[in-house]
Amino acid sequence: MKISIVSLGCSKNLVDSEIMSGALTRSGHEISPEDEADVIIVNTCGFIGDAKKESIDTILDLSERKVSGSCQKLIVTGCLVERYAEVLKNELPEVDAFWGTGNLLKIHEVLEDRRPGTIHKNPPGTIYDPDSPRVMLTPRHYAYVKVSEGCSRTCSFCIIPKMRGIMKSRPVASIVGEAESLVRQGVREINLIAQDMTSYGRDIGTNLETMLRELAQVDGLRWIRIHYCYPWGITDSLVELIAKEEKILPYIDMPLQHISERMLRAMDRKTPPARIREILKKLRDGIDGVVLRTTFIVGFPGETDEEFEELLEFVEETGFDRAGAFKYSQEEGTPAGTMDDQVPEDVKEERYERLLEAQSEVSLGKNLSLVGTVHQGFIEGEENGDYIARIPSQAPEVDGYTYVKKTGELKLKTGELVSIKITDADVYDLKGEVIP
Repeated sequence: MKISIVSLGCSKNLVDSEIMSGALTRSGHEISPEDEADVIIVNTCGFIGDAKKESIDTILDLSERKVSGSCQKLIVTGCLVERYAEVLKNELPEVDAFWGTGNLLKIHEVLEDRRPGTIHKNPPGTIYDPDSPRVMLTPRHYAYVKVSEGCSRTCSFCIIPKMRGIMKSRPVASIVGEAESLVRQGVREINLIAQDMTSYGRDIGTNLETMLRELAQVDGLRWIRIHYCYPWGITDSLVELIAKEEKILPYIDMPLQHISERMLRAMDRKTPPARIREILKKLRDGIDGVVLRTTFIVGFPGETDEEFEELLEFVEETGFDRAGAFKYSQEEGTPAGTMDDQVPEDVKEERYERLLEAQSEVSLGKNLSLVGTVHQGFIEGEENGDYIARIPSQAPEVDGYTYVKKTGELKLKTGELVSIKITDADVYDLKGEVIP
């Protein structure tokens, strides 16, 4: 049977889709393009309003293939199913079955179910091992590795613990084993992901530093990038390890959400503003050339003009290399969803635009400061006659690219690691030339 998996949302969903693809292949099925598939599986995201809308729109669009295409069965899985399975069943009769976020390795079982609209609510929090089958959906030279599933934090705006369960860490040996397997397949860069990276291992008697030291021993692995490092877990020993181990990129993705003390308390974020500033200073003082990425929420319930201005000033004075923003999404089932003083949508939009504009100026300055410097970079492909590359400060999919002019003598392959001299920059992207 030919099956297509459409993955929506974050990199964690992408890994889930790779695991499901592998499980289906092992069961004798073939992964194929949407327009050739007998079965289409939509792996949804249900984190915030925009993601939910994208998921529903995609489901409705793909349901047309049951009428005009080869698709015989449409299956919906992922976080949206964990939150709204019964509602989806009533509102989307086009869908043949629903599968939750757990037991991904048994996804083939849903193909055998002949009951229309069946809901399979498996226990969330699937932990896979290095022997789990996996069909890579990323380019061959990089991959995402999920080190834990779920989250035990209580951030008042977040529904993840209810969708994904409490945090369950994978054993270090399992993560290292998967990295070794990926390297044998050609992977040179591993992007570590989790809902709460810096809490990794606390539930199984280990920690992030131990896991990173073991990963750094994997032969053939060149880059290790850490995502979603919450500030409460940034220790002196972690900073020292990142500074000393050349395989661990000096790139810290640390979602902060806000800097107002009252807002952080309302969000149930455990790190106060003074401690956040201490951590940022520790990272910059302790790691040469560290790149700091973060995200903020604007328009959280009760956010005043003064508190937003405090956040804006923080963005301008701190100088994050990368900073994104979300407009607060009022989610049912979360404490923040029932708070008074919900901020009007037009105010959220205005604050969102102002924050991104301020960060654009910071990002441009940061990028221009790289002109004349030399970095290693992976070739990602070609576009408009140029090569596309990524240097260590550019994470896959979320950051910009480095565009390398293609000349007659220059013949590069995707996944090749080369030296690049930066020659120009804009807000998002860099330009460079390959040097011997």
